[in-house]
Amino acid sequence: ILICPSVSLPSAGGAYLSKGLDMRLRLALIAALPLVLAAKAPAPTVQQVLVDREKQSWAAWQSKDLAFWQRHLSADHVELDGPDGPQDRNYVLTGIAKRTCLVTTYNVDNFTFRQLAPDAAMLVYHASQEFACGDKRIPNVGWVTSVYKRRNGQWENVLFQHMEVPPPKKP
Repeated sequence: ILICPSVSLPSAGGAYLSKGLDMRLRLALIAALPLVLAAKAPAPTVQQVLVDREKQSWAAWQSKDLAFWQRHLSADHVELDGPDGPQDRNYVLTGIAKRTCLVTTYNVDNFTFRQLAPDAAMLVYHASQEFACGDKRIPNVGWVTSVYKRRNGQWENVLFQHMEVPPPKKP
C-alpha cells in the first residue's frame, strides 16, 4: 500500500479532508498495515505441522529428550521397530531414558503425506541414522511409517513403524 502525502482525500460531499484529518487517516492506515498483513499469513497445513513434528522427534531422539517424547506419544502408542513385534509407549520412553548408545548422525527425507480423516494423518519417509556404542558404529537405514491422531486439539503419534533396509550384499 502506497500512501502519497501530497494527495488530499475527498470526503462524502466532494470537499477535501483537512490536512490534520488526512494525516491521521494515513497514520491509522500505516498502523493497521501489520495487522492486515499478519491476517493474510496462511496457517501451516496439517502436512507442514506433522513433518515439522516428525523432524522434532528425531532431534529429541538424538538428544534423549524424554519430556518431548512424553508429550509426543499417545497413551495407546504402538511401536514396531524390531523382531519382538508391537511395543507400547513405555517401551519407547524406557528405551530413551536408558539408552547408552549415542545417535551421532541422522537424516530424514522423501516425506509422503496422507490425510486419513480430518483428525488422522500418516507420514511415510526415508530415515538413516548412525549409533555410536563405544568404538562401534552402527548404521541404520530404512523406511518409516508414522501415524498421527488429533485429540483435544493436539496431534499425537499413535503408530511408529521402522522397516530397516539391509545394506547391499557384498559380492
